[in-house]
Amino acid sequence: MLGRYIWLILALLPLLSASFLHATTVYVYNLNGEITSTTYEELASIYSGLPNGSVVVIEMQTPGGELDAALNIVQLFETSNITTIGYVYPSGSYAWSGGTLVLLATDVAAMAPGTVIGSCQPVEINPLTGQETFITQPKIINAVAKYFEETAQYRGRNATFAMDCVYNDTNLDPEEALRYGVINAVASNLTELLSQINGTQVNGRPLIIRSLNVVPLSPSISFQLYEALSNPVTQEVLEFLAILLILVGVITMHLYLAGIGAVVFLIPIVIGLSINYAALALLIIGIGLIALEWHGGGKAHGILMGVGAAVIVVGIVLLAPNLSAPSYELRYEPSGLSVVLFVEIAIIVALVAYIIYIITRAVTHKPISRRLILPTGKVGIAVDSIKAGGMGTVKVEGEYWRAKSLDDVAEGDPIVVVDFDGYVVTVRKSSAGQPQSPL
Repeated sequence: MLGRYIWLILALLPLLSASFLHATTVYVYNLNGEITSTTYEELASIYSGLPNGSVVVIEMQTPGGELDAALNIVQLFETSNITTIGYVYPSGSYAWSGGTLVLLATDVAAMAPGTVIGSCQPVEINPLTGQETFITQPKIINAVAKYFEETAQYRGRNATFAMDCVYNDTNLDPEEALRYGVINAVASNLTELLSQINGTQVNGRPLIIRSLNVVPLSPSISFQLYEALSNPVTQEVLEFLAILLILVGVITMHLYLAGIGAVVFLIPIVIGLSINYAALALLIIGIGLIALEWHGGGKAHGILMGVGAAVIVVGIVLLAPNLSAPSYELRYEPSGLSVVLFVEIAIIVALVAYIIYIITRAVTHKPISRRLILPTGKVGIAVDSIKAGGMGTVKVEGEYWRAKSLDDVAEGDPIVVVDFDGYVVTVRKSSAGQPQSPL
């Protein structure tokens, strides 16, 4: 008889074990800053690489972000075999708007003392000006509120708050959120949180944490680079630098500088695409720059080739899964967060001052080669084909010069300098054959 009981226990042991959620390792992911499509792709990539039944703690400090990204994260949590613990941490943090939706969607929701959630009214972002407008159209706001409600109900949380934070921008502190059934725990740190939830029911199954082995999760280098390039400050500095390069290139007739400016101007536009498409576009641009340098016989002194190689490297690093394009945003940023605007202004002012200094110094201090070393009579080579009376580029004494030609000259023809004003040389076709002076 005893043997029968032993065999029965052994037969039921797998079933009893399957009814528990066992965790020997707890993974921690930091969700800091805005929720973007990149955030979703990072989480999707991380979740796909974890074994089933893993426990992931998402430490949150976010004003919210893209609506589509938040919806995708909710779907990821609800369809994954990973146990997700949302934790607004550390003290002084917040999970507003889209962050509140993500917190509601987690298997276990927790907050540290001194944190806040709520303010979930969606906003529409003007892509040209960046101006935010709160959405009041019933078609949109009702749909968002209903999604909040369903997400809360799916996890057995307070659906009334879920809707109220959309319609009325309601906010809760940890004690209120726990009292109203919005979260499961209030904990000062991760150790305290894991101790509180150890042995509790999660989705109808007891969660058993066997040991406190915490492993931080970090995004890949491609995601980190993409996020850095997507930063509004980075993009505005790139756009401003691009405009300056284009202007300087056109004014000084160094068209390769204008070309580099055009490429730099394209980078923020390209980064608005998914990582895969952005990588493809950058690879094409980089190859094009190298081909242009090669075709031009090195007239740009290798600058285009160097920039092209750098762009190709960035494109290769960005090879990662596709992102989805946002249409609306779900975030809340009080005026205190606009400090980034002052950072942008400071960077742009410093950049303008430096470029003005460089241009002023270049104009007021002619190089020695232009004042002393280049008398008339020097022989060189035409870099461009130049019509009589037209402008082009010549190479004399190893330097490139803007030149006005008195004769028709073809690319590669020998020329002789007959006059110069310190900036532009006047040349004519040389009848002495190849230049005798070293180039």
